[in-house]
Amino acid sequence: MPRFFLHIDDGTQRIEDEEGSKLTDLASARAEALGAARQLWAAAMLTGRDIGMGSFLIANDQDDVIETVELDEALPEALVKRLRRR
Repeated sequence: MPRFFLHIDDGTQRIEDEEGSKLTDLASARAEALGAARQLWAAAMLTGRDIGMGSFLIANDQDDVIETVELDEALPEALVKRLRRR
C-alpha cells in the first residue's frame, strides 16, 4: 500500500508530515486531507483564530507533490458563497 504525506502550507511556511499514512490511493489521501482540514477549521472557529488560505500538499514517498487541497475546500459550499459575497 502506498504512503502519502500531508504537508501543510500556511502561506508562510511548510509544516512537514514526517510519518505519512499508508492509504489505498490518491482519492483516499484527498479524503484524509479534507477530513484534517475540517478539524483545523473546527479548532480555529472554537478559538476564534483565522487559519487563512492554507493548503495540504499531498506528496508521494519520493516527496513529489501530486495534489494540493485548499483548506477552504473542506467548508460547506453555502458558507463559501456567503463569504464571497462580503
